[in-house]
Amino acid sequence: MRILYISYFYPPLGGPAALRNTAVVKHLRASGWEIDVLTVRDPEYNYHDESLEDMASSVIRVPSLDPMSILKKLRFNKAKSAGTLYRQTPESLKLKLRRLFPLDDKSPWLPFLIRSAKQLMAKQKYDLIYVSCGPFSSGLAAWKLSRSSGIPYVYDARDYWTLLSDYQLQGWSRQLSRSWEARILKAAALVVTATDGIREDLADGFGAYLPDKSLTVFNGWDEDEFQGLEASEPEDFILSYYGNIYARRSLSAFYAAVSKLQRENALPPNTRIRLYGSFNREVLQEIASSGIQALIELIEQLPHREALQSMLNSSVLLLVINSSSPRGTLTSKVFEYLRTRKPILAMVPAHKEAAKLLNSCNHDYLCAMESVDGIAQTLRRLISERGIKKDYLCPVELSRKAQISRLEARLSELVHQPKK
Repeated sequence: MRILYISYFYPPLGGPAALRNTAVVKHLRASGWEIDVLTVRDPEYNYHDESLEDMASSVIRVPSLDPMSILKKLRFNKAKSAGTLYRQTPESLKLKLRRLFPLDDKSPWLPFLIRSAKQLMAKQKYDLIYVSCGPFSSGLAAWKLSRSSGIPYVYDARDYWTLLSDYQLQGWSRQLSRSWEARILKAAALVVTATDGIREDLADGFGAYLPDKSLTVFNGWDEDEFQGLEASEPEDFILSYYGNIYARRSLSAFYAAVSKLQRENALPPNTRIRLYGSFNREVLQEIASSGIQALIELIEQLPHREALQSMLNSSVLLLVINSSSPRGTLTSKVFEYLRTRKPILAMVPAHKEAAKLLNSCNHDYLCAMESVDGIAQTLRRLISERGIKKDYLCPVELSRKAQISRLEARLSELVHQPKK
């Protein structure tokens, strides 16, 4: 059985999207599937992780004229680290650029993607097309390829598209995207979502037919990646954050809460806030005006396994989701956080999916991202309970292997079901 797997985000690009795609390809191959990956030729991006490279896969890299690819060509100083130009470009300028394109700013890779896919399909028989979105314009490519070849496609929605309240395309672009989202969902043989909330919201927004042909596949964690790693309790009080800070997410209220506790002499000695990743200029400006800059350490993105070890060496792990986010918003790192069994200061909206998941695993240090007083109060309790052994859970059914096994079963059903 063979899959043509389409994803813009794939190693050597890093980050949650690349992690999810690498895991799906890895576990499906282990179950006997043959997979050819179509991805973009290495663009300018703020996350690169060579340790994720999967040399066992057949990976075909497609050129593109999208802004990220053009930025790579414009990075005249090749000595600068990858992603430097991307991070230094103001978010306001990035937004203006995104609004110039129909569907999304990655749509200029579609002609190259479709041409390369047709060349592969002329040489090789595929049982399924699998498209990982975003960018959501990639779904249009899967729709077109399926329509011309008769090969069914699976649409993997890692996030919200037009149902996202942060969706900022204007006028005709939003209407066009909404129309294509409905068409792509309806034609898909299977719709995979990264959270239950996305699955439920898609059904509410686009049709009651969706639950019967959809499946939630959480990002999970890979147990193999934790083998040989050991947790420790540092002498310093280390609060660690991993990943991007973007859109409406912010640590400004957290900084204000820490500053408040500092003035009250309520912080443990040698408190450190470590931010792991590659941060844009707006995040750096927020740190500079926080009043606690001396407590904050910026650490370049680590190879994934090293990042897991640093999580295990932390006192507290930080999670941030803005209260205006949809009910199904889950950051992928929450599952690896759960696997560490470390305390999580979860600045997330109450009664939405992230809070429910954390509560089900006995995590109760929850507060709103925007509430300085709420964060300060939760931090005080966390500090007072420091050293108390807590029975945090990480159910094996949330692991990547278990989640992708469910996906593999549905894919097998699709391949073997009678042709209509």
